[in-house]
Amino acid sequence: MGPQRLAHIALLLLSLSPTVGAAQSDFIAVDEAASDAVISGEIPGVVVLVGLGDEVLLHRAYGWRRLVPEPAPMTPDTIFDIASLTKPFGTTLAVMSLVERGAIQLDAPLGRYLREFRSRPFDGVTIRRILTHSAGLLAIPPASAVAPGFPAAARALAKIPLDYPPGTGFQYSDAGFILLGEVVRRVSGEPLDRYLDRVFFRPLGLRDTSFRPREAVRSRVAPTEYYNGHLLQGEPHDARARLLGGVAGHAGIFSTAADLARICRMLLNEGTLGGHRYLKPETIALMWESDPDGRTTRTLGWDLSSPFSRTLAPFFPMGSVGHTGFTGTSVWIDPASHAYMIVLTNRVHPTGGGAAGIRDLRVRIAAAVGAALFTAAPSLTSAPGAEAPAADLPAEARPLLASPGTPGHVRSGLDVVAAQNFAMFAGHSIGLITNQTGVDAQGRRGIDLFADAPGMRLQVIFSPEHGIGGDATTDVPHGRDPATGRPIWSLYGPARRPTREMLKDVSLLVFDIQDIGVRYYTYLTTLVYVMEEAARAGIPLVVLDRPNPITGSVVEGPLMDPDLQSFTGPHTIPVRNGLTIGEFGRMVAAERKIPVSLRVIPLAGWERRLWYDETGLPWVNPSPNIRSVTEALLYSGIGLLEATNLSVGRGTDTPFEVVGAPWIDPQGLVDALNRLGLRGVRFEPVWFTPMADQYAQVQCGGVRLVVTDRDTVRPVTVALALARELRMRHRDQFRPESIQNLLVNRSTMWAFLSGEGLDRLVTWADTDRNSFLNRRASYLMYR
Repeated sequence: MGPQRLAHIALLLLSLSPTVGAAQSDFIAVDEAASDAVISGEIPGVVVLVGLGDEVLLHRAYGWRRLVPEPAPMTPDTIFDIASLTKPFGTTLAVMSLVERGAIQLDAPLGRYLREFRSRPFDGVTIRRILTHSAGLLAIPPASAVAPGFPAAARALAKIPLDYPPGTGFQYSDAGFILLGEVVRRVSGEPLDRYLDRVFFRPLGLRDTSFRPREAVRSRVAPTEYYNGHLLQGEPHDARARLLGGVAGHAGIFSTAADLARICRMLLNEGTLGGHRYLKPETIALMWESDPDGRTTRTLGWDLSSPFSRTLAPFFPMGSVGHTGFTGTSVWIDPASHAYMIVLTNRVHPTGGGAAGIRDLRVRIAAAVGAALFTAAPSLTSAPGAEAPAADLPAEARPLLASPGTPGHVRSGLDVVAAQNFAMFAGHSIGLITNQTGVDAQGRRGIDLFADAPGMRLQVIFSPEHGIGGDATTDVPHGRDPATGRPIWSLYGPARRPTREMLKDVSLLVFDIQDIGVRYYTYLTTLVYVMEEAARAGIPLVVLDRPNPITGSVVEGPLMDPDLQSFTGPHTIPVRNGLTIGEFGRMVAAERKIPVSLRVIPLAGWERRLWYDETGLPWVNPSPNIRSVTEALLYSGIGLLEATNLSVGRGTDTPFEVVGAPWIDPQGLVDALNRLGLRGVRFEPVWFTPMADQYAQVQCGGVRLVVTDRDTVRPVTVALALARELRMRHRDQFRPESIQNLLVNRSTMWAFLSGEGLDRLVTWADTDRNSFLNRRASYLMYR
């Protein structure tokens, strides 16, 4: 019997697994997500448990525990290899209990506990930094280093140089937690498994949680994949954990959803369960403590908002924590509400696949749980697309405003310094961050103008996403400019920040790139990274300002939640931010307290109300799929839909002007959207066939967006309306959860997933607009 046939039969098992507590209708989307994953064949089976305090709201099994050698159904009491969940649910608990007892100091060097690491290079490798994956240790240790076991493994690992100076970066490190497991053994006098069993597992009443599950329960263990001809069942999937005899600090624990739920309840109840105290409240608070500015990505042993949590954290409140495991396991906890979610799969069974399937499953289940548990009522604030008139600025900000000019006679920052013959750069060795948009009013490249300017030297060029020519669609390699012979360092490849090597012999950095006024357009992030590295290197930075092509007068869309910062979410600004790139730089430098010497060269003659095609400046496509002002405008909304299973017109002649999918009925969708009477836009039915990207060479039905009044259209509202209508019409096909990739605003996303009306969605999106307008005011440079 094949996996596909088994997957279909698995649907019959849904009725066998009870739901406790909440109404079943609250978690229909969980059922849909789990069932789809099983039917697709991506995931053999899954157990989901959702809890709120001591109440279990959902505990359900789907699909198959085992597909080979003979099928066995998934049951709620299935025991899973929880893989890296061993780190927070095992090793971290052991370390924090020893910290609480004074046996381990968080800021002590590793060498205090493992004598093999007492040399100077490891002085900065502290217990705290190992717990937060910032100690500089390598990610995965060589098998040869751990094969002998401890203490020989410690000697072998101590011979491996650090990957980076401790405290200067983040690298998820199995090696670090393997060493923490040995720290527990040496400090406590017991192996990690015995210590955890004595201090936590047995007292907590955990029935099925251990390293090396006993033979009596192995029939309930979900197997992973084949290794050396035999199926791993009750043996760790992780090779290093097997080499260490099945007991390791980074992986090796087996558990059930019910047992993990007891640990979650203990932690959420400030360290107590059933009248017994396991940890002090202050120990748990310390373990989960985050940076008040929302910039920390890991707490002690737990994930907060690192790249590994992108499928989960965006759907739980800020300050929630959790972890994932390679075998397909994940837990997410919200300390404030006492809510938690456990998703356990053996996605690697039987052939090691399921990577795409587990990502989709985690996103969909986290989105469903978040929408069911955390939706609340928004406060009413400003109207959609509110403007920030210069007249409303505080008096102290007004002197900064440049005088208005005449439409059609705008000069960019590059034009301004060129008119001064680049006098302000005399004597400097310049590092120029630019691309194809860095041209003057006559269309001449800034690169050539800087190279030919007297009294200074163009030392090096840096390019952002899409490369120096603006036509790359993947990572960009380093290169050399053929016209000037200058080296070009890519900031969209292995490195996304200028390094010390790249900045060698540079005395002044100059940034000249055309932005489009949308938060998730990555040129903004490149500027932030350049500012931060310029500050570290003590190099001044000059930004040559350019217009916001979709005007600087309209602000639309929700602010990014501060803890969800990423390469497409550089700062807490709305989707359509109403800032020039120079104003954005001023805001970020001030609000993030970046100690950079920053100067912005203002535009001449630009007003906030002007569209790019009213400036008289030459239009250069800022990226391959933004080919007009209209497409830049629509991208500020329709771009939110890119990560879903819709085509947004990439691979056509009109990207972001058409949206569709093979399963959409164009006419019905268009009629419904036009009935909404959205300002400044009309919808037309369309069939199109993208030649690249989503649905390449597959005919799609959908809508064409016709902008009838660009001053009144609000693209974020248009995108939310379109997504909402598709969710109502095509719930079985449309996968909207990944809108959160770029929306990165939990309140709006929860409201959307909960099925709230468009007016309510817009209200959610506008909730923090007034506070942003007040923040923005002091950084504005133009009327």
